[in-house]
Amino acid sequence: MMVRDVIIEKIKGNVLVSVPINEKSNLYTDLGFDSLSFITLLTEIEDAYSITFDISEMETCLQVGRLIKTVQIKIKEREMGND
Repeated sequence: MMVRDVIIEKIKGNVLVSVPINEKSNLYTDLGFDSLSFITLLTEIEDAYSITFDISEMETCLQVGRLIKTVQIKIKEREMGND
């Protein structure tokens, strides 16, 4: 399964409202996330991909597309570091 699909599924698992999710969706304003659900989502993603978000990255990951892109970059960086 592609990173995008996994993240969308994890978002769906944390969303309390039934709304369409796309890459322009904002986790807070469009999908009803609060700080706890946001941290829960990031923790699930960190565990799934063996990555870690720092505070500055968290602040930029409020939009679904940006979150996906950040995770893809972090996975690539992790893989490059393991070579």
